[in-house]
Amino acid sequence: MQMQTTVEAIVQSSPLTLSPSTSVTEAIAAMNEARTSCVLVVDNQKLVGILTERDVVKVISSGRSLEKLTLADLMTQTVISLKSSEIDNIFTVSELFNRYRIRHLPILDDRDRLMGIVTPQSIRNVLKPEYLLRYIQVAEVMARNVICGSPNDTVLQLTQQMALHRVSCIVIVNANSSIPVGIVTERDIIKLHASKRDFARLSAQTVMSAPLSTVQPQSSLWIVHQRMQELQVRRLVVTEPTGELAGIVTQTQLLKRIDPAQTYHVMEQMQQIIDRQTSELKQLNEKLRAANQELHRLATIDELTNVANRRYFNEYFAREWKRLARCISPLSLILCDVDRFKCYNDIYGHPAGDRCLVQVAQTLSQVIKRPTDLVARYGGEEFAIVLPDTNLTGAEHIAKAILTQVQQLQIPHVASSNGYITVSLGVATTIPTQNSLPDMLLEMADRVLYQSKQRGRNTYSLNV
Repeated sequence: MQMQTTVEAIVQSSPLTLSPSTSVTEAIAAMNEARTSCVLVVDNQKLVGILTERDVVKVISSGRSLEKLTLADLMTQTVISLKSSEIDNIFTVSELFNRYRIRHLPILDDRDRLMGIVTPQSIRNVLKPEYLLRYIQVAEVMARNVICGSPNDTVLQLTQQMALHRVSCIVIVNANSSIPVGIVTERDIIKLHASKRDFARLSAQTVMSAPLSTVQPQSSLWIVHQRMQELQVRRLVVTEPTGELAGIVTQTQLLKRIDPAQTYHVMEQMQQIIDRQTSELKQLNEKLRAANQELHRLATIDELTNVANRRYFNEYFAREWKRLARCISPLSLILCDVDRFKCYNDIYGHPAGDRCLVQVAQTLSQVIKRPTDLVARYGGEEFAIVLPDTNLTGAEHIAKAILTQVQQLQIPHVASSNGYITVSLGVATTIPTQNSLPDMLLEMADRVLYQSKQRGRNTYSLNV
């Protein structure tokens, strides 16, 4: 099918036309008989206005009498139209529908005489967008904010709701649930008015279309397209697997997702699908990476103090030991123990003890500056600081800073000799070798930590 043939095919060459002097009542009857959603108002072969189903619904909802009104009184005089010579392809028509949010586009010749009309339905009836629509789900395009009514509402009330919310239909749901049981559309309003029914006394349940033909959010738009053609309708109600109302999908929403170029360039369609799936895969990979990072953090970080846990300390300490053995470079280790912490917990309680450990851990993290240095919770109230490429003098400098910074926290402790929380430190340094084990340095640091405790706490001892 060539593009030009498609453009000709979407133009309805015999639209309903009436003169401005035609009564609105006659126009509504003609629209009902022709089963059309608008009437084009023509005077001396020139298009002068348009009256749509929505215009009719609006005036009926206002309670205004239609008996003495003519099309000239109600029609929209500023009509968006297009000359046939300006139609290069379906892009032109599709762009106007989207730009002006209209559902009717009159087509004129170069002398401004009416040639026909294009509607979303006339485009949908011609296009065969199977390739694209199979890959788009209803949930991606459906309107979720659906205007609903109850079976006991009058048709006048429904008409007023349509006009108020500028919608083309009202979905009827059971009073005590959100399960849809029927639908009333603008076309139904036209039909009922043509039959001269009393809207104020007519209930929704007596006129609604039922049972409903519905689709589910995971259905493809191709199914929607086929169902609309089969039933000759312009909208379908969307329900959850439980039967509850999920939304509504209209042919206008359907057409917004059909780029005419994609209809004729299958490779372009597939590229879009591939791009979308690639993007989705990238997002999933990003989420997976973030999840793995979070799992790694949870596996290596102490939950209370937010410094490295004992497991990660063991891994890092062993790794640095091997690296520095190859490089023949010093490795220092500081073991840090919070003084009289058991007494602190007994006096102030465990929540206060936890807060104390958090503050000490934060202080230790602030003292060390290099990214290769590591603070870890070694166990209970004991912390370990790994200082790669650091000799004993450098480690002693860090130890002095730790003592000063912890004292400046001034966390009250009545069982402490100076009235505040203090720490004791054991500082050890060695140059790792291929034949030695990391436990050797741990034992050295632990031994001098004990010396600090024996010397009265709140001090450091060096392994020399």
